[in-house]
Amino acid sequence: MLIDEKKNIVPNHEQMIYMPVHDCITKYNIYLLYPHRPKHLSVNYSIRIDLFDKSTLDYWTSWLLPIPFQFLPVNRISTQLIIPELRENKLCMSSCGEHGQCMKYTNMNNSVFCRCDQGYTGSFCNITHQCQCSNDSFCLAPSICVCPLKKFGSRCYLKRSICQSMNNPCQHNGLCIAIDDRINLHGFICFCKETYQGERCQYKSTQIDISIDETILTISSSFILHYIIAFDRSSKHERITTQKKIAFGYNTMTIYVQQPFNILFIQIPDGNYYLAVLRERYIPSEYIHTQVLSKNRCYPVLHLFNDTFRQYEYLRRVKYYPLLCRQDPQLMCFYDEYFMCICDSDRFSNCFQFNNTMKYDCSGKNLCYNDGRCFLNNETCSTTFICVCNECYYGGQCQFSTKDFIFSLDPILGYHIKPSISVHQQPFIVKFSIIITTIMLILELIMGS
Repeated sequence: MLIDEKKNIVPNHEQMIYMPVHDCITKYNIYLLYPHRPKHLSVNYSIRIDLFDKSTLDYWTSWLLPIPFQFLPVNRISTQLIIPELRENKLCMSSCGEHGQCMKYTNMNNSVFCRCDQGYTGSFCNITHQCQCSNDSFCLAPSICVCPLKKFGSRCYLKRSICQSMNNPCQHNGLCIAIDDRINLHGFICFCKETYQGERCQYKSTQIDISIDETILTISSSFILHYIIAFDRSSKHERITTQKKIAFGYNTMTIYVQQPFNILFIQIPDGNYYLAVLRERYIPSEYIHTQVLSKNRCYPVLHLFNDTFRQYEYLRRVKYYPLLCRQDPQLMCFYDEYFMCICDSDRFSNCFQFNNTMKYDCSGKNLCYNDGRCFLNNETCSTTFICVCNECYYGGQCQFSTKDFIFSLDPILGYHIKPSISVHQQPFIVKFSIIITTIMLILELIMGS
């Protein structure tokens, strides 16, 4: 939307629905018209972009784009917007009255604006206006209504029949999201539960049960999973990363995968890589049971060469990679500074680009607390960030600590309690604690009465 020098919102604006999973790296062409034609040369305008969470209508962040050549009748501006992983909370000290909040722009920290409550507008949110939006929408300005998921129109009074609960085309409780009404009134996208996939969530996700060797579990119970999607020779392999933690007392984890993949590596944080799954072609809704043993480890290539080969220059050393798989019939994979190589059934090395020196700082914006390591789930189009916490810390951003419970049994017993299992199947220490607690409670009730 356009704003003038007094930060008043111009009626002409554009709205769009952006879904990171579906619309990543999509280019949009937006046309904004000046309120007067020809444009008044005495008035300067800028472009303000506000982002809202469509499901809750919560405000997320804003960008400011200056228009460089105000004297021209037409300007073409190109920009790339990077959506922050968390809601922006960049407050400032400027006064915005009782009905506004001073905010900073994501891309220009030196520029501030007043974000007004519904029904108020102006530079300092001191001008009231009559809001004509529906009650379940957000009234951003007299002429701008932000609609909830299942409604559309200039005032958000029109309902989308395609995603109504009675006619939900998404199966297995999938979330139906209508496509931008400017493009298609009957189009929709289904966001499926973890265990289902497909255009309408009609297929089961690939289920992988992974058993971890006890010698590996003694090092860490938290693992980073790297899914590799192999394309043709002209395209770079895609890498998707997630995290999984095995509960105390277990050695197996179950994961559900919705996207096609060919290779799965399991990594101990700041440690070794292990080859878990390898398949040439993707089989939808497949069930996979695999074991990760010490022999599945991917070794650094310098550990496999002798001193003579280690002294070679990189390009000369790479020529001998095929020999490594033939010399050691038990070797499954190895890696260097740039590549990960897998030994195929013919004992040839199949190598692809793999960044094993990736910095866990979310591209320089570490969102994890207490020295937690932050990484994005996809190198090309990330949709979320993941924090790998140090010992004694937990939470989505490693914001919680168990250090305050040093004299409490809670953190000790918590690891022994097995979820989704009846009491009589719990470990002895859990059942013993329940008995002692029950006896103490009964005695307290008797003594207290």
